[in-house]
Formats: sequence, structure tokens, C-alpha cells
Amino acid sequence: MTMTNEQLLEAGFTKDQVDEIQLGRDDGVNVSLYANKDLLAIQMRQVRLGLLSGVMVSRYNDPSYDWFQMEEIRLGLENHIDVGKYADHSIPYMKMRQIRKGLEMGIDLSPQMALNADVLRQIRKALRVGIDISKYVSEGYNAGQLEEIRKGLEKGLAIDDYIQIEFRGSTIREICDGLENGVDVSVYADVEYSWRQMREIRLGLENQLDVGLYNNVFYDWRQMHEIRLGLLLGLDAATYARLSFTYKEMRNRREALEKAAFNLTEEGAVGSVVGDINISIVEFGMKAVMTCPKGNKYTRAAIDDAMENANVVSGILTNNINRVVGTSSKGQEVIIAEGTPPVEGKDGYYEFFFDTNPSREPKELDDGFLDFVNVDWYETVEREQKLAVYHPATKGVDGMSVTGIKLPGRNGAELKVLTGKGFTKSVDGNEYFADFAGIIEYNEARGTINVSESLEVDEVSNVTGAIDFNGNVHVKRGVGVGSKIKAGGDVMVDGFVEACFIEAGGDVILKKGANGKGGPSLIKAEGEIKGRFFENIKLEADVGIQANYCLHCDIFTKGVLDLSSRKGLLLGGRSIVEEKVNVNNIGNKLSTPTVVVVGVSDRMREVGKGIQAEMKAVRGELKILENAQNQFREVYPPEELNELEIYLKIENAIYTKELQMNELKEKRQAYVDRIKELMAAKVNIRNHLYEGVKFDVNGKIWKSEKKYNVTITGSANNIIVSEN
Repeated sequence: MTMTNEQLLEAGFTKDQVDEIQLGRDDGVNVSLYANKDLLAIQMRQVRLGLLSGVMVSRYNDPSYDWFQMEEIRLGLENHIDVGKYADHSIPYMKMRQIRKGLEMGIDLSPQMALNADVLRQIRKALRVGIDISKYVSEGYNAGQLEEIRKGLEKGLAIDDYIQIEFRGSTIREICDGLENGVDVSVYADVEYSWRQMREIRLGLENQLDVGLYNNVFYDWRQMHEIRLGLLLGLDAATYARLSFTYKEMRNRREALEKAAFNLTEEGAVGSVVGDINISIVEFGMKAVMTCPKGNKYTRAAIDDAMENANVVSGILTNNINRVVGTSSKGQEVIIAEGTPPVEGKDGYYEFFFDTNPSREPKELDDGFLDFVNVDWYETVEREQKLAVYHPATKGVDGMSVTGIKLPGRNGAELKVLTGKGFTKSVDGNEYFADFAGIIEYNEARGTINVSESLEVDEVSNVTGAIDFNGNVHVKRGVGVGSKIKAGGDVMVDGFVEACFIEAGGDVILKKGANGKGGPSLIKAEGEIKGRFFENIKLEADVGIQANYCLHCDIFTKGVLDLSSRKGLLLGGRSIVEEKVNVNNIGNKLSTPTVVVVGVSDRMREVGKGIQAEMKAVRGELKILENAQNQFREVYPPEELNELEIYLKIENAIYTKELQMNELKEKRQAYVDRIKELMAAKVNIRNHLYEGVKFDVNGKIWKSEKKYNVTITGSANNIIVSEN
């Protein structure tokens, strides 16, 4: 006989346990398989979820498994892997998780069960991308070290000559960052340095500074920092690079040098009077001016006494003085000394031997269409081609005031070392050469140049086979029906594209356009999609889409749909655009059904619902765990609780779930911020808007009337159509 909820409570089940049993009844599963008082409610939940997915819950329906272990076994069963490799009460759930994830990827980590979970995680992540870190594991590197080693090897860095078991993970990261940025890491790859000291030396090398001035293990990292800042500003940092100075003293001296070098003092005349002669020091000490009352006679002795009293010792203009000696003053000012101004060194600069800024923008032709053919989409280079030459900064020349004060000439500032991939530097580090023929891109803001290999093919069809290339793909002719192209970089096609699948980690550029009739098709890009036209095809672009016209397409972009040329047209299909639509014409006189969704779409709302569902699930699990924690506290005194393994597991689980909840809150906040941005979404129509277009702006619907030159936006309650 089935017990009612009241009977279950009377029999000693907790409310949370009864709730799980009721949920199972509601779902139509066999609750007798887990209606066991020895199972905590959160364990019951894992069994219930397993029953819902149709797996053999007998593999883990055992109170001796904790709920995290149950979850790992359940997930393994749902993914049809051999859970026998890890379904053991003695194996902690974190190890179970790594073995499960490995098996799902076709990697069996169970023979290495003796290793801790974090190490197993690094082995799994390395094997996933074809990297073997077993050598470092056997040498005893810990998980933190292995993570940085793995990341370095993934980037192809030659780390073995520089790392040692004594290095912490953070110091290995500094070595890897230096190698990636092309500096000589042997300068600081020393166990005597902390990671912060390494960072200061690395940053100095990247900025091509003379790190020899502070590359000393006895400097702490803050002293190194002050010396590096001085060098970066072109100051004479050697004047305060002393071990005897604290970093605060160094900072004070650096700031004083900075004020002097950049003229950060206030103008003010300093005067001295001897007898009838007055000498003023003006223009920040760069001029000495002599005056004498009208009618008084200048004598050399009086002038010399006045100069000595005013401490004028440099830049003396003897001719000016001699010209007035023995004459009567007319009350005029006589310049008797001029200082030598400091000369600033020239900043370092790069000379490039390729076009660093190709336009990549189609131009509108006389017929109103955009020209996607005659565009400098990329800059290409040949193997061993010289890419750039660095011209180092020059030293400044010191000046001197009329009173003999040295005025430091600021040295020119060095630029950072160019970083990136696909190039080699000369021995002196000033010249850059391409490692292979390919496409080059320069990012001035980041200071990077990247040469990426490019695969060139005549055409792609069912005969030539699919293309899967971790770089840029250039198709010189067309792409046929049923073809597949997957590229880690950009895809550019010179000819026509038919119904096919194109996926790019960068941009997709179709010079002639695409028509998807004849079969299923999808063009997907993490960057932009650009083409002369698109017809009957599905388009998905993270950044944006640009074309002359789109006919009967299924469109999605997180950015902007740009069809704003004079022949620009959006007709038919469904377009979901999160930020903005710029178009010349929408629809036609036949009122062809056309749907335009801008701002917050159902697709975006589903993301929000998913986050809310995750939060609700975690919140429910937290409640069950906290209830279980309170039940244990009611039964056991504190000294016994700390000895109960199941109680300690509950405490750890609460901590883990709280962290998960915090991550979800951050994820939800990012979602809310994005929603606020999308509330400003709009459609700009420069020319004709025809009847038959259905607009969905942030969930508000409007079926178009015939309009001309309008902007469509949304408010909290309706759609606003404004005539321009």
C-alpha cells in the first residue's frame, strides 16, 4: 500500500524527503526505489533524476555514496560510458568527475586513479588537445604548475629549458608569458626570484628597457617597479637605483625627476640686487636679466658682483655685458645669460613593410550596389618577408640653467616588443620576419602582429571533399551544393556560393554572394558575415552582417544588420538582430511576409530562463543541504559533528553550492546588463517601408504601414515609429 505524505512524515521521513517522493510521484517514476529514510533528500533527488532519464539507478542507489558521487555516476550512465571505471564509494567525487569527463572524450584516466583530482583534470585537458604532460606529472609537478605548463605547451612554447620543479605555478606563468611575448626569459628564469620580481623584469624586457639596472634578486618587486617606471618615462633612474633606498624613497626621487624632466615647476622670477644693479632669474632659470636705474653707469666690477650674488654661472653672454660696460643705463633690460635647454630623446618607433590598416570596407558603386570584389580585405606576406624594423629610442641631452643646475634631458621612451605569432625576430630583436606565407594582421592597440597560414583552393564541392582547417581559407572560385568548410580563422570566397555549410572562427566574406536553394545551408561566423547578396540561406554572426540585400533568409546576429546601400533591401524570411538594423528598403509592394525582431528576442529570453532555472535548482539543493545540516545539529553536539564524515560533506557541499550560486548571480547580472543595452535597439529605414512587415521590438509587435524614411524603436509599452 502506498503511504500518504502524512504517513511518511509520521514514519520519520523529513519534509524534504517527502517532497522528493512527491515529485517522483508527479513525474510517474517508481518512488519505491528511493523511498528510503537512510537516503538524504538530496541523494533521493539524484535517484529521481536518474529514473526520469531512464538509467539503471541500481548502480548508485546506495546511501554509502554521497550525492555528488551519485551525480557523477548518473551523468556517466546518461552519457553511456562505462561507470564501472569509477563507481566506487572510496573514490572522491572530484576524481569521479575527471574520469567521467575523460571517458566522455574517449580518454581513460582510471589507471591513474592514485593521482589527485586536480592533476587528473590537467592531464585530461592536455590530452583533449593532443598534449602529453605525463613527463611533468611523473617528475612531481603539482596541479598549479601543471596548469601553466599545459597552457604554455598549448601555445607551442619551448618551456623545458627554463622551468624547474622549484618554480611555483605563478612563476611558470611569468616564464610562459615572456616566451609568448618574445623576450629573453633566461634573464629572470631563476628560482631566487618571486613571481612579482619576474613580472617587473618581464615587463621591462617587453618595453625594451635596460633591466640590468634592477635585475638584482636583492631588490624587492616594489623597488624594481619604481626603477622600471623611471626607465619607462625616460628618466635617469640610475640616480636612485640603490639597494639602500626603500621603494618609498625611490618613488619620491622618481617623482622629483619627473617634475624636473617635464617642467612641472611653477614659473617665478628670482631676484638679486647689488648696488644699483638688479639681476632677475626668469623663465624657469633659463634667463638672467639685468636692469639698472636710468642714467646710472654700468661698471664691470658691479656687474660681476651682482652676477656672483645671483649665482649666474652658466651661459653668460659676454658680448651683451661688454656692450653696456662703461655706458649709462637707459632703463632697459639686458639679457646677460641664457641657459641650455635639455633636449628630449626621440621615442622608439616601428617601421612596417606591409599595409597595417587594409580598408576591409566595400565602397558603393554608381549603380547603388556595394562592391565586395575590389576591396583590400587582407594583407598577405611571403615566407621570410621582412615585416617590421624597430628603431630604438635615443638618449636625451642634459641642459643647464643659468645658475648651474643640471636639467635632465628625458630619454626617448621605448615601445613594447611586438607580440603575436607566425614570425621570427633577428638576433638583436629589432627586425621581424614572417615564418611562412599567409595573411598578416596588425593590432596597434595591443601591439601585436599575427601571421596566420592560409589554405587556398580553387573550389569546394562534393567531389573535392569537406575542408576543416585551423586557419584562414580562401576559395578562388565557388562553393557547391552540399559542401562543408570549417575554418579556425576567416573564410573568403571569390565566386558564388550555393547551399552549403560554412563555419568560421573569424569573418566570412563572399565576394559574389550566396543562394541557398537546393538544400539545407548555414553560414556561421564568430566575427562578421559580408557578401554581395544572400538568398534563401541561414546566417548567424556574432558581430554583424553586411550585404546589398537579403531575400528570404533566416538571420541572427548579436550586432548590426547593415543593408544601407542605395540598393539595400531586406525582404522575406525572419531576421533576429539584437542591436540595430540599418536598411534602405524593407518589404515590397506585394506585401511579402517579412519578420524583423530587434532587441530582446525569444532567443535571448530563453537564455534568461535557463539562468533562472539553474538558480532555482541550486537554490533548492542549498535548501535541502541546509535543512540536513540543521537536522544534524539538533541531534549531535558540536564536538561529534566535526567527526561525522557525512556532516562534513554537507558543509563542503553548502560551500560549493554557494560558490555556484554566486557565479550564477554574476551570470544573471551580465544578462541583465545586456538586456538594458538591447532596450535601445532600433531599425533605421532610409527609404521605403512597405506593408506586410511584422516588427517585434523588445517583445512589442507592430505590423507595418507604408512609410518613408523612418526609425523604429521600442518603449516599455509600445513601438515608436519616428519620421526622419
